[in-house]
Amino acid sequence: MDVPREKWIQLSLTYDGSSKASGFNLHQNGEQLPMTVVIDKLYKDILFNRKKEPGLQIGGWWRGVGFKGGRVDDVAVYNRLLTTFELGILANKNSWSQLKEKTKEQLSATEKDLLAEYYTMAVAPSVQASLDELKKLRRNLNDSLAKVKQIMVMEEMAIPKKTTILNRGQYDQPGAPVFANTPSDILPFPASYPKNRLGLAKWLTNENHPLTSRVVVNRLWQQFFGIGIVKTSEDFGNQGELPSNPALLDWLAVELQESGWDMKKMVKLMVMSSTYKQDSYASPALRELDPENRLLGRGPANRLTAEMMRDNVLTASGLINKKIGGPSIRPYQPAGLWEINSSTYVADSTDAVYRRSLYIIAKRTVPNPTMATFDASERSSCLSRRQKTNTPLQSLVLLNDPTYIEASKVLGEAMSKESDQDIAITKTYRKLTGRNPSPKELNILKALYKQELDKFRMNPEKTKGWLSAGLYKVNAQVDKALVAANAVVASTIMNSDASITKR
Repeated sequence: MDVPREKWIQLSLTYDGSSKASGFNLHQNGEQLPMTVVIDKLYKDILFNRKKEPGLQIGGWWRGVGFKGGRVDDVAVYNRLLTTFELGILANKNSWSQLKEKTKEQLSATEKDLLAEYYTMAVAPSVQASLDELKKLRRNLNDSLAKVKQIMVMEEMAIPKKTTILNRGQYDQPGAPVFANTPSDILPFPASYPKNRLGLAKWLTNENHPLTSRVVVNRLWQQFFGIGIVKTSEDFGNQGELPSNPALLDWLAVELQESGWDMKKMVKLMVMSSTYKQDSYASPALRELDPENRLLGRGPANRLTAEMMRDNVLTASGLINKKIGGPSIRPYQPAGLWEINSSTYVADSTDAVYRRSLYIIAKRTVPNPTMATFDASERSSCLSRRQKTNTPLQSLVLLNDPTYIEASKVLGEAMSKESDQDIAITKTYRKLTGRNPSPKELNILKALYKQELDKFRMNPEKTKGWLSAGLYKVNAQVDKALVAANAVVASTIMNSDASITKR
């Protein structure tokens, strides 16, 4: 309905507090206006992170330009839902006198219904009591929902939005409309599939689809071998690299489809293969011939990812918190980094700080420095493979980050309880690397232990740096010099190639 210009109109807005679009109505001059429901998902408060929100605003909005060129007069607010007849009174189309002057017998059936509606909504004690109880229940529900953690999910719209080509990419120059479809050159979209996300999922997993299974197995291969059969795992198109072994890629793709898309089966197939179980050692001649191991002449040798490296030391030290799900965590990081965004970072002070790296809070403008140093994604875009670097800064992180120093301290305390130093070093080495140390490695670590122990005995103050990092408190009854010396040994193992590289 059009709004007349240069003319006073009466607008009435009614809302029954149900948090449903059906409970919201707008009347113009007593006539209900047709409403189009775009979103009907109001189930929590709509405060914008402000302690105080105005109860009523007319002609302005903090994110808008306001109500310009118009006038507002005679504003009335009611504490209940008005009836249709009362809305007509506000628009000067109805009057109580036209009903009040009639006897019961003179009232028409419609007029009796209007009076009954008014009595029910405004007078009836039982209805008012029920409305008060309903208001109380809604308030309790809202207070309960306010404490529930949420994540965003997608849902199909009942009426899809109209989408058009934007001429020259400008949002204010819409062109021809476009509709949901897929590239027919890859695989025509079957007419039996719905044009929504379910249909897209069916199209992607169709047995005749040439890409999905190949992309999946290529990324699995990349995860275990460090490089995919198609090196450009993010691009299988004309700009991507051709597969180094097309027959292998095809065979794995068919295996995945015929297994019913069983990911565990594919993982087991790859890690139990003779190719994966090869020795990762490469002779100088082989390394010169095939530096990236594209010919699979040796087993994979890959640097652990940022998340794996942190989780490995937490697991080896026994600090790991294996809780699944829940809010993000805030591990140790240098102070002041978030001030660039006028924010304050407060590290967790509970065992949440030992949860897996998967749960580290992601702030795209200020990524976690430890994760970023080891090439973790900033999450500003989706990546199927990360860059791989080897910088001095990474060594400094492993040697100084509180997470790694604390893990070394915990391992050092455990080592101090062993009566045999050979056994203590061997256990820690196996925890961090997955193998036993060679005799030469063991002797080097034993010599380091004796050297550090003598140093800490002579200067006990030097133990503080090793024993004060992190939340974990070392048992006061344990010899601090012994723990610190063992912590140095654990840190040395932690920083060795055997720990940070998966072979």
